[in-house]
Amino acid sequence: MGAPTAVLLIQLSLVSLPRPSWADGPTNFPPTTSLPSVDRPGENTSINWELLGRAVSAQCFHHVQVLYKDSMESKTYAGHMMNSTGDRRVDPGNPSECKVSANHAEDLPPSFRAMYCRVSWAEKSQVSEDSDSPRQGVCAPMSCSEEDVGHIVNTGLLGSKPMSTWTPRDVDCDREDNGISPFLGLIPQSVGFIITVLVLVGTCYEFVITVYYTSEKRRSLTASKCGRFLMCFSAYTNAKKVFNTSQLPGQLPVLHGLRVGSALWIIYGHVDFYAGYTGALTIGNRHDFDVRYQEEWFYFIETFNMAVDTFLVLSGFLVAYHLMKQLKKANGEFTLKDLGLHFLHRFWRLSTVYYGLLLIFISFEPGCQSTWWANLLYINNYFMGEGKQCFGISWYLAVDMQLFIIAPALTILIYKKPRLGVAINIFLVVLSWGFYGGLKQLDPMANRARIGHSYFWTPARMAPYIMGILLANVLFRTNCKVPNTRATKIKMLVGWVIGITLGLIATVTPAIVRAVNPESYIRGHETWWIAIERTIFAGGVCWLIFACCVGYGGIISEFLSWRAWLPLSRLSYIAYLIHPFLIFLFYTSYKSPMYYSGLVWYILFVGISVWTFGVAFFVSIGLEVPFFGLEKLILPQRRGRQPAENGNAPPETGVEVPCGSRLDNVIKVAVKIFMFVAM
Repeated sequence: MGAPTAVLLIQLSLVSLPRPSWADGPTNFPPTTSLPSVDRPGENTSINWELLGRAVSAQCFHHVQVLYKDSMESKTYAGHMMNSTGDRRVDPGNPSECKVSANHAEDLPPSFRAMYCRVSWAEKSQVSEDSDSPRQGVCAPMSCSEEDVGHIVNTGLLGSKPMSTWTPRDVDCDREDNGISPFLGLIPQSVGFIITVLVLVGTCYEFVITVYYTSEKRRSLTASKCGRFLMCFSAYTNAKKVFNTSQLPGQLPVLHGLRVGSALWIIYGHVDFYAGYTGALTIGNRHDFDVRYQEEWFYFIETFNMAVDTFLVLSGFLVAYHLMKQLKKANGEFTLKDLGLHFLHRFWRLSTVYYGLLLIFISFEPGCQSTWWANLLYINNYFMGEGKQCFGISWYLAVDMQLFIIAPALTILIYKKPRLGVAINIFLVVLSWGFYGGLKQLDPMANRARIGHSYFWTPARMAPYIMGILLANVLFRTNCKVPNTRATKIKMLVGWVIGITLGLIATVTPAIVRAVNPESYIRGHETWWIAIERTIFAGGVCWLIFACCVGYGGIISEFLSWRAWLPLSRLSYIAYLIHPFLIFLFYTSYKSPMYYSGLVWYILFVGISVWTFGVAFFVSIGLEVPFFGLEKLILPQRRGRQPAENGNAPPETGVEVPCGSRLDNVIKVAVKIFMFVAM
């Protein structure tokens, strides 16, 4: 029930996403009979029809003439088109009136369709500079290309007031005809229907055997293959697995808090990024938004993409740590069968939700028409150009999978020949610096205004992942223990100073450099800094994990090990994948300009985060957790792996680990005090 509902919500949201290639399907809307008042196009400007005819296509020119004529005759559809155009350079206008009301007016010409466009404006003196641009919504004939709209919009023919000192910099239009076969839209609907049926049957099955059968009979039914299959899709059982906060001995609970914090940091950064740089939201006080870097807290948003490197550290660490434990139990033996199962289990775990969401993208995004195969093969991070992106946020999964493929070789080497293995891993970290700095220099897309293609390439992003492997080697060989001596405490204190310093250097340095020189942008201009900043940050993350795992994390370890993080940690993967959909849905549904302030952005972040994890829960219990259960039912067990390591959610029964218990007690006491004071 949960996943299909969430999938349906995502499908509906994609209709309004602000990419020019995404569709807005036809809607049955009653025809409008009343004509809104409208300023006639071209009233206050002289239109050079001959010049315009040479600048735009013949069909576009014909439809513009028809629109001009019908506007003068006060036809309904033309009135809607003029009214839906924004009055100011920062006014999004009314997309619904353009795409729905105008296209369903009774007097709409037979071959005429209206489309909604976003025009980015720039002063003519600044058109070549990398500065942010105000965006205005306009309604144009669908026969016009984006380039045609750029020529037409400053004539006044589309209802926008001409200004001699401004010129269009970029145009982005929503088109109904995106070249995608309607048949592809049936694929996610069919899959959603099948999953809905399975979830309903599985949930009803558990209800029936729980209410009407004895415990002995229930055990017999759920032990059969058919019973186990149906129980995999029970929404009730899956919800209990998601919310279960018990952990087995040997697990590292501090990682859960770190994973949730990183996911929230990414969401916070994208709330700001998508508002300012995608055209999805019109910001009323654009100047205040453009100078927000002067605010003291901005460094936290500016470096939000460092959270991706936290994920890479965690991924490399967990892969290597569990593999080393597996090698120890197998006396260092690792066969081709072990390697195959190693890859197969990982592919199953990542691909279940990923491919399910990819089905939705294939049916809506034209970029997926040519590069869908790259997503299936996890190499889509090399296809991030304009018109080639398919499910853009999934570039991280491609990087992670490619590094996962080489991780066994690096881990086995460091396990069997520690010195050589450590040396090679360190060499790869240094080599990554050269890749990142060198590729960015060669990348024409890498400038101040854009993230270059090199940002997504695996050789440039491998340093944090390999540092996670090195960290796993240290914790594995020390068994997560250090001597409890005075010298150790001094060393750990020095380590904390160094770790915190590394984190601050990576996150605060850009803000400090800009404060000294407002024209300087170290993250975009200085190649040496671009090459090492992520390694510096990953070093601070590695120290945090090490100190907490060996028992020297203090209150930080208590906070990150809090059992309440565990359910959110299980949902963080899905939350990462779906949060851009939800941000776009909110921004494109917001009809008026939004006025920026730090408090408003924080409130947006909180609301979207709650929404994201709520939708992630339904996707998890309907899609992710059922297929984790099928994994245990279908795929062979890996040697040396405990069930808890193979499952995303731990079993329903298990030994409680007292990590975070003191924090739980503190919270309980605080709640009691609050209730006593309130009474």
